[in-house]
Amino acid sequence: AWSAALELQRETVVEEARAAQARLALISHLIEGETSMSITVERRTIAAMTIVSLRDVIPTYSDEHLLWVRMMPEITRQGIKPIGPCGVIEHDAEYTEHDVDEEIFLPVAPGTTAAAPLRVHELPARDCLVAHIVGPYDQITGAHDRLATRIAAEGLTPPADDSLAGKSFNIYLTTPDAVPADQLVTEVYLPLG
Repeated sequence: AWSAALELQRETVVEEARAAQARLALISHLIEGETSMSITVERRTIAAMTIVSLRDVIPTYSDEHLLWVRMMPEITRQGIKPIGPCGVIEHDAEYTEHDVDEEIFLPVAPGTTAAAPLRVHELPARDCLVAHIVGPYDQITGAHDRLATRIAAEGLTPPADDSLAGKSFNIYLTTPDAVPADQLVTEVYLPLG
């Protein structure tokens, strides 16, 4: 019982920290003169998809580029053709400061094969809450907060299992090499149970 109480307290503190980070990001944006954080949330059924991915533990979320630097030459070398915008699957159950377990991915045609270190996954259609973000990536924490608020308000639940299909993920509809930070469009997906 003691460990369960401590785990509950830990979860509460993690959620409070995430909320505080979102508030800090908002204050920073306001100080810098950015007056709007454009995050909207909707419920959506997403189609099944085939992805090719690369998974590893990176120092922090902002080090995701280290995975892309490794993956893209492999995509080219193996002749794999992406068919949509790239993304990342978050394997950690909650926000973590260091040693982040992430799996970057590109959607590909069904039947695509890949050799190590890349992997191919077939993901089913899923019911998700989706946060649509326009602006810098530092708004992703705020998007997770909005998703958590919506889940609580509507009594929704995430999947009970720990499968890849139940993990939270982001899709980058635009990327920093194509548009300025204030025009980035990202969607954060939270599958529902």
